[in-house]
Amino acid sequence: MHLLIAIINNPDYVIDILDEFYKVDVRGATVMDSKGMAHIIADHIPFFARFAEFGKDPSFNKTIFVVIDSDESRKKAIDAIERIVGDLNKPDTGIVMTIPIDFCKGLVKTEGDELLR
Repeated sequence: MHLLIAIINNPDYVIDILDEFYKVDVRGATVMDSKGMAHIIADHIPFFARFAEFGKDPSFNKTIFVVIDSDESRKKAIDAIERIVGDLNKPDTGIVMTIPIDFCKGLVKTEGDELLR
């Protein structure tokens, strides 16, 4: 198992990403508001403020966390994200990473739409 972390630069994309996750059977994501280091610094050091604000207010991102159980699910999740935000190698799209999970308790497995315990 792995934890997939996706930092999405445009918060407006998150609902579409979650819809895509549902279509490819990636479930159980958690979404949190997040803010990049440059924007935090800009809030406290006026000199940096001019570098942090270009175009639309980018001061807040959304970070999606989801437990992935296979390489196939990871690929489906990343492909789903890129269908919405575009190529993640391009600037101002987002960042996706995975971290191995060596222990997890409390996940509910699903088969179709039925919960199994």
